[in-house]
Amino acid sequence: MLPRDERRRLREIEQQLIGDDPKLARRLTETSLWRRLWALMSLRMALVVFSAVIAVVCLFLGEGGGVLSAGVLAAIAFLSRTWQIRLE
Repeated sequence: MLPRDERRRLREIEQQLIGDDPKLARRLTETSLWRRLWALMSLRMALVVFSAVIAVVCLFLGEGGGVLSAGVLAAIAFLSRTWQIRLE
């Protein structure tokens, strides 16, 4: 928590920015759903989403092996999100 005078100064700066350039201030405070998802998306979660999409496509095409392998890859990548590699 910031001290009271620092919070007051930040509010003053914010109000000045809103007065000077309201369009920029609005863009800085607004976040779209896609930007929030992109910020939360890691490389591992991108692999999970990609593998899941491939599994669904293989399911519709009738490729059982593709569904199984893509589904297993997606499951392993999803379950390993908390794993850490320690180099000592």
